[in-house]
Amino acid sequence: MKKIYSALLMFLLGFITFSCSEDKDPVFNEADAVASKLTAISEAYVLDAATSDFATFSYTAADFGLNVSLLYSLEASLSPDFKDSKELASADDATKGLEVTAEKMNSMLLSWDVEAETPTVVYFRVKAFVQDLSSKQTAMVVYSNQITSTISAYDGEKEYPKIWVIGDYCGWSHGDSQFLFCFEEDDVKYQGLVDFGEKAEGGFKLSDAADWDHGNWGVDGNAAAPEAEAGSIQLINSPSSGNISCYSSHRFYHLSFDKTTLMLTKDMSFDAISIVGDAGSQVAGWGGSEVDLQFDAAKQRFWADVEFAAGEIKFRLDNDWGSSWGSITAPGVLDTVDGNNIEVTAGKYRVYVNMNNTGSMTYELSEKDFGK
Repeated sequence: MKKIYSALLMFLLGFITFSCSEDKDPVFNEADAVASKLTAISEAYVLDAATSDFATFSYTAADFGLNVSLLYSLEASLSPDFKDSKELASADDATKGLEVTAEKMNSMLLSWDVEAETPTVVYFRVKAFVQDLSSKQTAMVVYSNQITSTISAYDGEKEYPKIWVIGDYCGWSHGDSQFLFCFEEDDVKYQGLVDFGEKAEGGFKLSDAADWDHGNWGVDGNAAAPEAEAGSIQLINSPSSGNISCYSSHRFYHLSFDKTTLMLTKDMSFDAISIVGDAGSQVAGWGGSEVDLQFDAAKQRFWADVEFAAGEIKFRLDNDWGSSWGSITAPGVLDTVDGNNIEVTAGKYRVYVNMNNTGSMTYELSEKDFGK
């Protein structure tokens, strides 16, 4: 009888050991992995705002020796140690190459404060990695060889990392989406001013690519629904996440999103922003006559063409003094709460207001853009 029990015990222990070994994650050995091979591009480029294409980066597929799906990211840096690296493009298929536009490359150079029309050596490499379902990069990473090119930028606007805000307002189309932007180097905190128009009730979700494969942030359908106009709500990253529909009382919403905590925060909401003051017939009497700004969805900023007389102006929300902005810090910078009136010189201006970065909201009075 003891022999039977002993044999049974050995069988069970062997079964348990086998089961545990089957449940273990694949073991990644970087020394055995084969990195991508990145093909050289032209030695030098002079970027031009009138030319859309910059380069297509070709590379071979990486091999981790495991049955896993790989993602590829093209990184650029001003130094070979890649301490200041930024992502230029990404893909899950090594056969198609990574296309980079002149605008994207130029914006990246400007984000490093590179002087326009100055030849600058840029280092490139391809990162192959495995990403888990929470959209977090795992430790399974290998890097390709480095290549370089000397590139000259042109004057233009900086481009920041972004998250797509996809919803009923844009027909659930990534191509017509507005964005939240990361204005810091941490790739964690994103924010932006979004115009939901008259379709806020249809809800929205967040995605960190022009598809649903890399990020699909919405509400947890198994949890209690968020309260209407909640200050903050907890999101989840899952294809089964629900639409975010608690923000539907106003047209414009400034939202902040933390990619680490997956917390979405409503910073402000309103239906109109206007210019008020005593600078002419269009903005007369500090509220007697004011100009509502229009919203440019492509640039995600407000604008209006205004003919000013010499005088002063401020900006306010919903034609009310509950929220208003003047300027104290410096010309072009908006400061809330008791900001000084902004002096204007008589003339015709296109007025721009950018509220995407609450830490640095700006205004601009452009004579050359008036009427364009």
